[in-house]
Amino acid sequence: MMSYSIEETITYLEEKFKNIRFDYRNVDFGSTIPAFFIYFEDEKLLKQKWEGIANLIAVDFQARQRNEYQVWNIYLFYIINNPISKELKYKIENDTFSSRKIVIENTSDQDLMINEHILNQIDVNLENDKNETHSFNTNKIVESILEDKILKKINITKEANAAYKELIKALKEKEDEI
Repeated sequence: MMSYSIEETITYLEEKFKNIRFDYRNVDFGSTIPAFFIYFEDEKLLKQKWEGIANLIAVDFQARQRNEYQVWNIYLFYIINNPISKELKYKIENDTFSSRKIVIENTSDQDLMINEHILNQIDVNLENDKNETHSFNTNKIVESILEDKILKKINITKEANAAYKELIKALKEKEDEI
């Protein structure tokens, strides 16, 4: 039986799964979100070991968590330096047992992974190679329809639904004029 220590968990994982490197970070997002970073040399090893790693983390780490938020928000980043088959990536990322699994190809930047997949923050650089900048101009039709509307992210309000329908209608009318 494993200890509660994350250091011991990582050591145990590395002993159990040779040739695979493990790292761990707590991500502060209102509460603590556990994030495991699992590095693979090739697709064959990933295909053979991803499920066993997820199962071991579920039994020896997730089951010991006392914070309900942490139990339901564990991230496993499977990192590989080469592109892999779409089928394997789909299979891993759509496995719903125990944790959120994400396959990352061709980067090992943990901050980028956390920002993009946990915090939902992405950096958009609109500068091209000639250092020309592009600006975003609002669509006047969209702006007039959405002005003074309250749109909620979780539940679609009646106002949001009405604004959406009005937006579709106005865009279709504009398209017919062209």
